[in-house]
Amino acid sequence: MCDGTGLCEFREHHRNRFFDVGIAEEHAVTFGAGLAAAGMKPVVAIYSTFLQRAYDNILHDVALQALPVLLCIDRSGLNAKDGATHHGIFDVSFLSEIPGMQIYTPITVSALRRALRAALASGKPAAVRYGNFSEDERILRTFYQRETPEAPTVLCNFSPWDKVDAVIVVAGKIAEEALKAVDLLKEQGITAGVVLLEYLKPYDQLAVQVKAVLPPHVRCILFLEEEIRNGGMGMLLSDALRRVGGLTNVPMEILGVDDTFIVAEKGKSMYASAAIDAQTVAKRIAALI
Repeated sequence: MCDGTGLCEFREHHRNRFFDVGIAEEHAVTFGAGLAAAGMKPVVAIYSTFLQRAYDNILHDVALQALPVLLCIDRSGLNAKDGATHHGIFDVSFLSEIPGMQIYTPITVSALRRALRAALASGKPAAVRYGNFSEDERILRTFYQRETPEAPTVLCNFSPWDKVDAVIVVAGKIAEEALKAVDLLKEQGITAGVVLLEYLKPYDQLAVQVKAVLPPHVRCILFLEEEIRNGGMGMLLSDALRRVGGLTNVPMEILGVDDTFIVAEKGKSMYASAAIDAQTVAKRIAALI
C-alpha cells in the first residue's frame, strides 16, 4: 500500500526507515508496537476501512502498554469513488473506546502537520485521521485566515458576541456541508455557526474547549459526522458536554451514518444518500428551533 498511502517518495529517501509488511494490518500494528517498545516512534499508515482488522493489536499490543504508536488513518469518512468497501466510517467509534488513545482530525495540510507533531510529541498511542480529498478554499477562508494555532484545537466561524441561534459541531470534510447548511438556514432567517474540531479524543478536554466557544444564548446544537453514529463523536461529545454542565436546556441532536453501509443512490451525493447533507442538516435545525 505504499502508493495508496502516499509513501513512495518517503521510501525512496529513507529506505532504512520504511518497512512494507504487505497487506497485513494486524502485523503492521504489532510490528509498530515492537518498534515503540524498543524506543522508536513508529508511524503506521493504514486505510480506515481496513484498520478494524487490527483492532485486537491496537488494543492489546499498543494501548494496553501505552506505547507511542502513531496510526495515520487514510481514507477516513465516506469515499464516493471506492464505494461501500472503502468507507472509513468505523474508526472513530472503535478507537474512541480504547483507553489512552488520542484522535486527531485535521482538514488542511497545515492542520495535518500540527496533528502529526502533536501526536509524535505526546508519547502516547495516537491516531491522525484524514480523508481522500484536497483542501477546500471556503474552509481555509472561514477558519484559517487568522494566525495558525500552535496545536490542534477547536475553531469556529463566529465571535463570542455574535447572536447565533444554532451551532453545528463537525470534524473533517463534511464541514463543507455544514457551511452550506448555514447558507440555507440564513435564507430562513436562522443564524447558524460552525464549530470545527481538529481533534476528538480526549473528549472531556474537547468538551471544555467547545463549551468555551459556544455563544451564550444558543438555542440548539447539532453534531454532524460522516462516520457511524453509534458510539461516535456526537454521542461521546454530547455526553461530555452534559457532564461539563451549563447546557441543560439546550437541545442536542446527532446526524451521522445510522446503522447502515452506505451505497450512493442514483442521482444523489454520498452525503444525501446517508441523510447527512446540508439540506437535511438545515431541516433538522429548523425543526429544533
